[in-house]
Amino acid sequence: MSKMEAGMETGRVHAGWLMLVGALLALWLFGCARTPAPPASSPAAIPAEPVATVDPQLAFATRLAEATLEQIARQHVLPGAADALHARFAERLTEQLAETPWREPRSTNKLATPADTVRRLHLDHLAQPILPAVEAVLAELVRGLGTDSVYFGRRQFELLQHSPEETAGIGVLMGRQDQQRVIREVIQGTPADRAGLKPGDELLAIDGEPVAGQSRDWIMLRLQGVPASTLALRIRFADGDSRHIRLQRELLDLPLVEGRWLRGGIAYVRLRTLSDSIVPAFNETFLGLIRKQRAPRALVLDLRHNRGGLLDSAVQLADLFVAEGTLLTLRGRVESELIRHVAQPRSEILERDLPLAVLIDGETAAGAESIAAALQDHRRALLVGQRSRGAGLLHTIIKLPGKRGLKLATGHLYRPTDEAIAPQGVVPDICLFDGQARLIARGDGSASGRECGREPGQQRPGTDPALDQVARILADKALYRDLLEGRVRQLPAP
Repeated sequence: MSKMEAGMETGRVHAGWLMLVGALLALWLFGCARTPAPPASSPAAIPAEPVATVDPQLAFATRLAEATLEQIARQHVLPGAADALHARFAERLTEQLAETPWREPRSTNKLATPADTVRRLHLDHLAQPILPAVEAVLAELVRGLGTDSVYFGRRQFELLQHSPEETAGIGVLMGRQDQQRVIREVIQGTPADRAGLKPGDELLAIDGEPVAGQSRDWIMLRLQGVPASTLALRIRFADGDSRHIRLQRELLDLPLVEGRWLRGGIAYVRLRTLSDSIVPAFNETFLGLIRKQRAPRALVLDLRHNRGGLLDSAVQLADLFVAEGTLLTLRGRVESELIRHVAQPRSEILERDLPLAVLIDGETAAGAESIAAALQDHRRALLVGQRSRGAGLLHTIIKLPGKRGLKLATGHLYRPTDEAIAPQGVVPDICLFDGQARLIARGDGSASGRECGREPGQQRPGTDPALDQVARILADKALYRDLLEGRVRQLPAP
């Protein structure tokens, strides 16, 4: 083959290759032209951002959710279907995370466990930390049980386990009035007293968090803290002015029991709580009063603002006043879970015929309510004040993972007449509202006959209508006996 023929053959080969490459390039361009652009909402169309990663607290959040919901399903006094509890948890956690979707959320209806729910929802919302969302939903879920049950975060649970000697506060006792949280008492010489807070002032917020709708435990644990720590309160004062104040917490030396003499030889003893040392403290206080003066003509036991405490202490205290019979009955989730506490035969510290009056109010709760109910049913004391809180429940403190905790209602308290204390509460024999006393006949089952609210109404600053009322009644032993035995239908005019 000549050189010319060889060159022509090589040119034809090169041309063939060029045509093949051109055809392939045309096909590729044609295919690209027919491929639609990704939708604006797809990950391919989203501008480049830092990649969201799985929260390192995911494992703990799943464990916490499972442990909390399991304890509620197993121990709460009102049995509820675990599936319904899980469904509610999934619903609220979905709503809690809904503002920050990372991808299209998937249904949680068929997920087997709370842990599955937490994992799935976290993968759908990677931009938001999972643990705070889980804890917020658990707290809401427990609060919604309606039995004064409380979920405690780490800080709150640590405070709960401190002894009173290690816990600082500002020196106020809180109450409820017209669905508002108001100050009932300001302890003299405390930070609250020096700041000018007065009974009747309304608490609106603590450290920027509104108190409306929150439980008493929630408020109490936020008012308390370590010594010298500060907190910001928003207060609405009696004149209607609302402003912020900042206080520093201090260790408060508040005695569990206070005792003094009233006029006419009447002894007065106030119990603030029912701790494990309350009975020895009561005995010491009462006997100390007797040593200073002759035997009392009567005794006033003040259980106002007493939210209970240890159930054994409540039983032991009621046992000081009742010679025989049932003091209270504890019932669990099922009928077979029943414990009956009865008076123990022994020499009483108090004379059987010593006139006794008990002061209660809308903040008297749990074990303190059971004491009042036992003394009323055994006709051992005259009850004066407002209807008690109706929190006749046994609460159990349960430890959760990560130093969290749960205060869970695990039993119902029943009075000696076998009536449940919750939710009705204990109705006093003499009901006080706006400083006016009204006798409530025992055994009157009508709505009007048993009507007595939980709020004291309006009263002049510095006065105590309930204490004035019982002092007047106890000074007249015959009137006291007639009222105790139900022989009087109307209170005599003062």
